[in-house]
Amino acid sequence: MNFNIKETRVGLETEPGDSPSSETTTTVTEPRDLSPSESRAEPGDIPPSEPEANYDVEKAKSFFNTVLLQLPEESRSHLIKRGINLPNQRKPSYDYVSYCTHIKHLYPSDEKKENDIYESVFKEYNQTRQQLLKEEIYKLFISKCSSLKYLDITNINFQLYGFPGAEANLSKLSQLACNNNNNTQVLEGFAKLCKLIEKLHINLTSLNPGLARLIEEQQKLRSIIIKDNFVENNTDKQNPIEQAIIKKAKSIIHLDLSVEKGSNFYNNLFSKLTEIQKLVIYDNRYRNVTVHKQLNFTSTYPKLQVLQIGISFSVATKIIQVTDDSLQMIWLDKGNHESEDQIRQLVQAISRYCPKLRYLKIFFREEVLEDFKQLLDKCSLLEGLYIYRESIYADDNIGKKLLDVLLDSAPPNLCKFQLHYCYFKIDTLDQFLSKWTDKKSLYLYPILVNYYEKRFLSKEEYVKNKIRLNDLIKKYKEEGVVKRFETSKNFMFINHFADLNF
Repeated sequence: MNFNIKETRVGLETEPGDSPSSETTTTVTEPRDLSPSESRAEPGDIPPSEPEANYDVEKAKSFFNTVLLQLPEESRSHLIKRGINLPNQRKPSYDYVSYCTHIKHLYPSDEKKENDIYESVFKEYNQTRQQLLKEEIYKLFISKCSSLKYLDITNINFQLYGFPGAEANLSKLSQLACNNNNNTQVLEGFAKLCKLIEKLHINLTSLNPGLARLIEEQQKLRSIIIKDNFVENNTDKQNPIEQAIIKKAKSIIHLDLSVEKGSNFYNNLFSKLTEIQKLVIYDNRYRNVTVHKQLNFTSTYPKLQVLQIGISFSVATKIIQVTDDSLQMIWLDKGNHESEDQIRQLVQAISRYCPKLRYLKIFFREEVLEDFKQLLDKCSLLEGLYIYRESIYADDNIGKKLLDVLLDSAPPNLCKFQLHYCYFKIDTLDQFLSKWTDKKSLYLYPILVNYYEKRFLSKEEYVKNKIRLNDLIKKYKEEGVVKRFETSKNFMFINHFADLNF
């Protein structure tokens, strides 16, 4: 089973000149939202289910150079006549394109928005010529990729479903990414061809009847991931997309969506998720508190294993209370908006209803320390813990209290820690590690100690503290107390343990 929060990957797994084998798949695939450090597995880690993300544009250029060499003569002539220069090397002896199984043209940039790989690779051409290249390349993919599993058609409005080979190669598609910018004709064309899609990735901000038809036609749909939700001024009570999703609710095992408007649709949907195993609910602007309070969870979720919440913790508490001791991972964000009572109720609900919990991300306040001790006692299978606070500038004595609680109350398997804004001194960390000698070796992910606070230290003090911390970690690694110490602030440890596969 796999705990990946966001699955994304772009890359080519074979190089020109290599011979593809039965164990090597040439792919242009969906990008994975992981930091580079996440690919370095240590003994005892569960390896990620997908390779490390790679957004190297130069490597992408090399890949597309190989693809362009495999274009049929008709496509090459069509592009050359329109002023596009094509590589003139010898055509590869191996048919690399036919080995592609995942095709995605969008990838995340440093600004956390998605860029089109065609715009990056072919930036010397204007938009019209980029679209010509994209269309001919997709035509090649559709005609040759007989084992295609994942296809991204976001913002694409040429008729892929009418390309040669589409009927044979698209009919077996198991994952599709699309958005409401796809014209209705394109989506309805896919609805006629693709009946076996299991996972839909939708970037949705407005109505599109073609998308409703696409959802309705699926016979094996099990996962729906909606990146955004309907525009807030949409008042259509008979929204065909909502109705199509609700009709599929009883077969859905993975649902990812944001709460952006009135509660009727959500309450209707949530009441029918009898098979749900992974539930992700966010409010991108964290402002619909009134809507959050109106959400009801009247059905039980006996199979729910993964819960990710980016809205009010009161919603998480409601969901946890209708599970059947099944949750293995709870991932909670935006806790700085919560009251002390809401956090206490949440911690108490986890203690009572989650005996099988293995991974937990939770907001921490000193006022609920005793309740947190109870949680550690009741959740005896806990392996990984991500704790965050609202401010790093709090008294470091709170960080010490937290480490003391972990020493006294940590269950036997708990050894993976990520402590965000839980600030403490190097001496405090030293004392903690010195007392952990009879427990499982630790995996320590971004943990803030005082050498990071450069604004409070001179340059000499900062360098001295950094060296001291490195020496401290080296010492405890040699003693076997620390197995791994990850320093990247962007590292998200939960993505490194892959055993909930949806």
